[in-house]
Amino acid sequence: MDSTSDPRKFPFPPGIPPAGWLLGWGLGALWPIHLAWPVWTRWIGGFLFVAPWCLAIWAAVTFRRHKTPVNPLGQVTTIVTEGPFRYTRNPMYVSLMIWYVGGILLFHLAWSAILLVPVYLALRYGVIAREERHLRNVFGEPYVEYCRRVRRWL
Repeated sequence: MDSTSDPRKFPFPPGIPPAGWLLGWGLGALWPIHLAWPVWTRWIGGFLFVAPWCLAIWAAVTFRRHKTPVNPLGQVTTIVTEGPFRYTRNPMYVSLMIWYVGGILLFHLAWSAILLVPVYLALRYGVIAREERHLRNVFGEPYVEYCRRVRRWL
């Protein structure tokens, strides 16, 4: 497949959640939303901020073991169906969304909570849909079958 037909365009998908946080923080500085955040939000947020790294590292190690690039714009060599990819087609994006929610709770980012849906939609339609289209083009029916067996998120 030549690179001009590759639908993957976003240069750095992992940058979407931090951009949502920064935008939320900036909006909060301009137009604060005063909420009474319960104490437990920092504890849960801290856990959700740290724990997803285990999932992301597991996915990256699984990719490397199969000699396929972790970079979402890289030249994919195989369909990885082991490790966390048995449970979700997108463990790294799942970990990013959990991390994003953790950051909202940990840092009390009310505007970033409002931006949760746009951040999700940017990942889902701006990145994942294009990656899936690319993988269908590269691998055909074996990838379609994998999609039938394993959910996109969880």
